[in-house]
Amino acid sequence: MYGLDIGDSYARIAWLDADGRPVAADPPPDLPAVPATVLGTPGTELRVGRAPGAVSARSRLLARSAGSMATAEALVGCVLAELTRRSLAAGRPAPHEVVLGRPAAGDGEPELRRAAQAAGLRVEKVLPEPVAAALHYEAIRDGVRNSVLVYDQGATGLQLSLLAVDGHERTVSVLETVRHPLGGDHWDQALATELRRRLGASDTDTDPDGSLRHTAERLRLGLDTADSAQHQVRWAGAERTVVLDRETFESLVRPLREQSVAAVGALLRRARERGWEVPESLLLAGGLSATPGTAELFEPLGLYVRSRAPQAAVASGLALASTFGMLWVESVPRASTPGTPLPVAAGPLPKPLPDPDPLPTEPLSAGPLPTVSDPDPLSAPAGPVAPGTPGPEPEPVPVPGPVLEKVPTVSTQGTQPLAHPATAPDTDLLSPPPVEEQPTEEQPTERQPTVEYPTPQPHAPEHAPESTPEHAPEHAVPVEQLDVLRRDDHLLVRWAWPEGSREAQVSWRLEDPAPAGVARSGELRCSRRSYQHDGGLTLPVGRGAITLTVWALAPDPADPLAPPAVLQLPAQLPLVHYDVLVRRGLRGWAIRPGRRTWSARLVFTAEAGCLLPPLQVVHGLGRTRPTRAGEGTVLRELPEQRLEARVPLTLKLPVPATRGTSWLVCLSATPEDPSVDLRPIALHRLKLTSSPP
Repeated sequence: MYGLDIGDSYARIAWLDADGRPVAADPPPDLPAVPATVLGTPGTELRVGRAPGAVSARSRLLARSAGSMATAEALVGCVLAELTRRSLAAGRPAPHEVVLGRPAAGDGEPELRRAAQAAGLRVEKVLPEPVAAALHYEAIRDGVRNSVLVYDQGATGLQLSLLAVDGHERTVSVLETVRHPLGGDHWDQALATELRRRLGASDTDTDPDGSLRHTAERLRLGLDTADSAQHQVRWAGAERTVVLDRETFESLVRPLREQSVAAVGALLRRARERGWEVPESLLLAGGLSATPGTAELFEPLGLYVRSRAPQAAVASGLALASTFGMLWVESVPRASTPGTPLPVAAGPLPKPLPDPDPLPTEPLSAGPLPTVSDPDPLSAPAGPVAPGTPGPEPEPVPVPGPVLEKVPTVSTQGTQPLAHPATAPDTDLLSPPPVEEQPTEEQPTERQPTVEYPTPQPHAPEHAPESTPEHAPEHAVPVEQLDVLRRDDHLLVRWAWPEGSREAQVSWRLEDPAPAGVARSGELRCSRRSYQHDGGLTLPVGRGAITLTVWALAPDPADPLAPPAVLQLPAQLPLVHYDVLVRRGLRGWAIRPGRRTWSARLVFTAEAGCLLPPLQVVHGLGRTRPTRAGEGTVLRELPEQRLEARVPLTLKLPVPATRGTSWLVCLSATPEDPSVDLRPIALHRLKLTSSPP
């Protein structure tokens, strides 16, 4: 499995070695990565390169730059071919299965998938670039909740992404993404301005072949590993040698560095104002972030900066994604404003060269968005669609981890279902979008939706099937990336939807006796719209072993040799709750020789009958709750005994009365071989804070 990071200007490829560690095909230190810009004309051979007239393959693919040089798929295929050559040169086989990265703002997944498939690659999944960078730094871990800020600075700009990571649910929420025109191209323009001054160039002298900008880039890359760099440049018909030391370089790019720090500080302030968890870590990504001195810039902001091969962070994270399992990316419904350079006191900045994918410098207006595509569009909420609204609905896009949108439930009673038009044939990427049909008089009058707030249901929710075109046949297709999160007696089932599928058929069978109110086996249909609204399908099936099968109903038949999507889950350990009741005050005292004690009761309950293993009742002093017998005093050891379903088992015992904080907990005498899931009803019930008078 390979990770492919195709940026606006450069591309990288990474894979996992025999030990499961990511390896990137990096160029020599003084050379850039594989260019993601392509040179050529219709009817001639295309080649990658950074020169005047080159077209950004990804920008063209995402319809962000015009031109008729070649189809967008051919441009991306040219970049993929060069990445394949880099892989072969490193002694690796040619890529076949890949994980692709996409911009954090906007989508572009269908176009990237189509271009990779046209090049003969199988796409396992597509992840946002900041999420891949978080995987590279191991910021996404099971059972850990945190907030991180990804600082991705490449050739064309700086992209800041604030991520909220929920390791329990394996979900990453992209809270906000903002882009600033503060990339390596802007740094190179500042250096090129200094080179023009040294070479004695006048204002009328031009640089048609981009030699000054190329020299500036080589000098900048050379300073990554040395205190000075030199390069040959041909100017005014003669070969000239230019030398640049680090002190001069830092003075030239200091205004741009200060703007980057100001952009990070502004995003942190917005996070505090909106009540989000303020990140403590800053993850560096992008080739420009590898420049010496970048990490030290953010020390005044109190951020813990992590910098480990930032130039390959995205590609490495994409390669690691294949082993991470199911990961769900949630786009919080909030419209963000594209970033603009922030003012600093260092004076005016040099005028940047024209960029193949120009960046916006003005905030978006509050009115309707223009029809022209944004260079790096920021995600905005689609909002709930009112049932009965006329006009076609876009085809759902297959994704490996669906983008979830938290929106209110919209009541559909008394309204007509939305019609799903047939899938439109593929057209040229640069063709204008289809004109939306206007409602006619015969169509039903739009009814104002009633907004309700979802409440937990004791049984599986009903998932009404969506209407599909009458002529579209339905074929049972096994889903991919079937994954389950177990939440006590409920399952959260999630999968990747095939292209064109609007419904799925889910069946289950309990291998153990069914608990009260739960069917031993069953089958239901889940609509894609309900699935995306709820973030998956919730099934109340108890804690026993279960076999789960999911089929998607798609317009295209499945491969006859494709195996069904089946999961077999083992039974969970029996759940046993216990509560601690301590009587305090004069009536709760028990006089024992030499000391006073409290009277305590331990109450054990279980929903299903089970064998309670040997337990230890531990009394610990201090603010830290004991987690093993050695961290406190063992007051009593309980032998193995039978616990009947929903029949409380009560134990009375004295507890030494102490001043300050103490804890009374129950621990298994054999923690290495647990037979039950022992949990307190509430942690605060274990804490003893009263002291004797």
